[in-house]
Amino acid sequence: MCGRSPAEAVVSACQNRRVLPDPDQDGGFAVPPISVVICAYTLERIERIADAIESLQEQTVAPHEIVLVIDHSPELEAECRQRWPQAHILANREKQGLSGARNTGLAESSGVVVAFLDDDAVAAPDWIERLGQAYADEKVLGAGGAVRPMWSETPPRWFPAEFDWVIGCTHSGMPRQREAVRNLVGANMSFRREALVEVGGFRHELGRIGKIPAGCEETDLCIRIGKRHPEGTILYDPAARVEHFVPAERAQRSYFSSRCRGEGRSKAILAALVGSDSGLSEERSYVRRTLPLGFLRGLGNGARGDFGGIERATMIVFGLFATTSGYLGARREAKRIARRRDRLAETEGEQEQLRVLTVTPLSPLSQGGVERHVMEVTRRFAAAGAKVEVLCTEPGGPAVAEEERDGVTIRTVRAWPANRDWCLAPRLWREMSRQPWDVIHVQSYHTLVAPLAMLRALTLGIPYVVTFHGGGHTSELRNRSRPMQRLLLRPLLKRAQRLIAVARFEIDEYGGEMGIQAEKFALIPNGTDLAFSADNGDAPVENNGRPPTIASIGRLEHYKGHHRVIAAFPHVLEREPEARLMIVGSGPYEAELRRQIDQLGLAERVEFTSVPADDPAGMATLMRGLSLVVLLSDFETHPLVALEAAAAGRRLLVADSSGLAELAADGFARAIPADESPDKVGEAVVEELHQPPPSRRPKLTSWDECADELLELYRTVTGP
Repeated sequence: MCGRSPAEAVVSACQNRRVLPDPDQDGGFAVPPISVVICAYTLERIERIADAIESLQEQTVAPHEIVLVIDHSPELEAECRQRWPQAHILANREKQGLSGARNTGLAESSGVVVAFLDDDAVAAPDWIERLGQAYADEKVLGAGGAVRPMWSETPPRWFPAEFDWVIGCTHSGMPRQREAVRNLVGANMSFRREALVEVGGFRHELGRIGKIPAGCEETDLCIRIGKRHPEGTILYDPAARVEHFVPAERAQRSYFSSRCRGEGRSKAILAALVGSDSGLSEERSYVRRTLPLGFLRGLGNGARGDFGGIERATMIVFGLFATTSGYLGARREAKRIARRRDRLAETEGEQEQLRVLTVTPLSPLSQGGVERHVMEVTRRFAAAGAKVEVLCTEPGGPAVAEEERDGVTIRTVRAWPANRDWCLAPRLWREMSRQPWDVIHVQSYHTLVAPLAMLRALTLGIPYVVTFHGGGHTSELRNRSRPMQRLLLRPLLKRAQRLIAVARFEIDEYGGEMGIQAEKFALIPNGTDLAFSADNGDAPVENNGRPPTIASIGRLEHYKGHHRVIAAFPHVLEREPEARLMIVGSGPYEAELRRQIDQLGLAERVEFTSVPADDPAGMATLMRGLSLVVLLSDFETHPLVALEAAAAGRRLLVADSSGLAELAADGFARAIPADESPDKVGEAVVEELHQPPPSRRPKLTSWDECADELLELYRTVTGP
């Protein structure tokens, strides 16, 4: 690498707007302006991103511009803007995922040709030059080259080169010289911008989201370009090389298996969208020629004493089996996606009314995170023209009750026992068949509602999706039984069309625990009301001369940790004698909390209050009067209150657990152990009171965005 920094590299490349002559041509052809798009999604790869940018600065022909697209990662976007303040850095404006990020980069690029380089890849010095040479032929619509693995550790001897596509590289069966191909590899590809725009860019039904092992979006794109321009050519030049970093975790057999199954699923969707002739033409050749040759080569190596050859031959067979399994398992989903697209095309984009039934334990009009989520999204579904009903329970309530709110029908049935939250409600079985629903959404898995609703959806033949909403409980026994509960639900969860996670850790933790592949999950975070960030970070704390005000916010349950804040408050008063504490929320634990306050002699210094769930503006106003928000809950999946407090510019002290820990890791809160002693908690509170306001705020997902993503998911799983 040359002496310039990555920041200088970006600025240099982005300022270059020249059409440079190709040094290997006799002045007869000029390399067209080539924009390079790099898509990134995690701060973990920041140094890899820097290497990718620096490799572009070293090119024999400089890129027209570098466009760095950040896929829904505010912390990464902030870091990149700080490192490269003059660079062309964008946030993904479409749905989360590689397809949306690439489309965002395409929309902002201005080169005649748009090239795509992975954020963990480095380009050979003549990469741009060789790609540009391909476009001397006007029939060439796309050009790409070889992707070689750059292993972080010694590559495992069992890994067959025929499956290098598993780690994002070109496999051993690719051409050895310049040759027309059906499709290019995503880490190293380029296209005429005009051709990309004509076909509408990359499809969201395909493509990777974060670490979820899916793909085929570039294959689909190349096929669509080829169908639109049958006289055109997609050119593969193995000399146009990039090296692709392979971390240690991708050298595991578990990753190999997961990626093969994910590829099988993607191929099934691809075949349904473009037809099996186009979608599987290269794959047939690969299975008939490349894999048998690799298998025989492995056996031959084994016979000559290389026992790794036997392992490689075995993994070729296993990889084919796993990919085929993923393909066969996804055919039903693929047909639904294709039929949905066809139906929308027949109506020229006019969407028919979608019929959605949401089944959830408690009424969305009651207080709680799940209840608020259900109400916020369903009323937006109704506003978008969908027919929406929420079916819920009330322990000890009337047999059936119905009301309407914001276009949403809410039907409540009696649940048993009356004094517990088990929510055993046999009436749900009959109620779920009242209407011919297109999709059933099961919200929250904690009660007996979830298994009954999933089983009933299966018997009705209606596709269903499940959002976990993993949370804590006052009963320690219930908390300890959560893993067993998920394992018991596993057969029904595996039959769901999609599983929806509201936080990243749910995909890794729940998926690994139940043996459910990551591609089964969709990550759709909770929305928040943008009233919390309406002041754009300029509003001071509205104490109006009041003493420091601390708040513990959330439903009044034991696991929410209000008692920990109360226990620490006397230690706060020792150093901040004018401080006040607010307990914000309602629930069954209020009487116990009041007894604790009386025992500590804090009755005159602690205030109880609550804000209705449907009054986000009221909560935003309350937060702007706070000095510090303390959340010491045992468990929170996607802590809305914490996000809203951070967005309102309040300092945050949180428990180092679950979704709260994610918020601290992203730099928006300070984390302490949930079981920290009262004096240590008090000490941390005082320290935070003396800190300046936060320097940055999280980028919130609005409820509109959350509802839109859910509606799009519903449309991908519904059939005619």
